[in-house]
Amino acid sequence: MQTGIPFVERDLRKEPLSEGEIRDLLKGKPALTLYATRGRQNKELGIVPERCSDDELIDWMAREPRLIRRPTLVVDGELIPQPSRAELEALGGSTGGG
Repeated sequence: MQTGIPFVERDLRKEPLSEGEIRDLLKGKPALTLYATRGRQNKELGIVPERCSDDELIDWMAREPRLIRRPTLVVDGELIPQPSRAELEALGGSTGGG
């Protein structure tokens, strides 16, 4: 992702987040904030996210990084999962529109 601002990238497939890291990112927000509800992996794994507790979803995300919404940004300690074009522009980034 090219934003014009410095960032640190982490490949979650190579370096998955721990349950503790996920909880730290969420800061008490519902786990569905970070959980990829529309991914085919839910069907493959037999998960119905809306029926799972936060603890269950966090456990799944820690075990299966594909269940975490991407891209996910953390800016000044604030979690921004799958930022919109407007959110990226507000951060001073370029969306590379063409």
